Amino acid sequence: MAAPPRGVGLGWFCAKDVRAEDRVTFDDTLHDAYGMPAMRIHYKLTERDHASLDAARAAVRRVAEALGDPLDDAPRTLALGASLHYQGTVRTGPAEDGTTVCDPVGQLWDVPGLHVAGDGVIPTATACNPTLTSVALAVAGARHIARTLPLQGR
Repeated sequence: MAAPPRGVGLGWFCAKDVRAEDRVTFDDTLHDAYGMPAMRIHYKLTERDHASLDAARAAVRRVAEALGDPLDDAPRTLALGASLHYQGTVRTGPAEDGTTVCDPVGQLWDVPGLHVAGDGVIPTATACNPTLTSVALAVAGARHIARTLPLQGR
């Protein structure tokens, strides 16, 4: 029996150019499997995004050639919106300037007492898994809530 072919998988991560137009909205006329309003992803690549992807593809080719004979000389790009880490949909920022939804601890500008957390709060593009950043922002928000929440019944 012949040995299976050996290979190395290469993957490059590119940060998405953050745009206010890239967002998640909810459609009240369509529902997901849980009966909740269906998500709609609004997402387009900018010239900067295309340049970043082209540079990543070139880097993948260079590394593949340095490792040996590439099996596939055409690096693939996932479909638009394929990420599970949607970021910036409820962006945090230092001031209510029309581009942010909440302050740095997740307090909504227009709804006192309501806080948000998660990947959506991250205000800038990242090219890696955002879990640690999301947790850090959530912890900052939770600490703020704990400090400012009135102690009722004590």
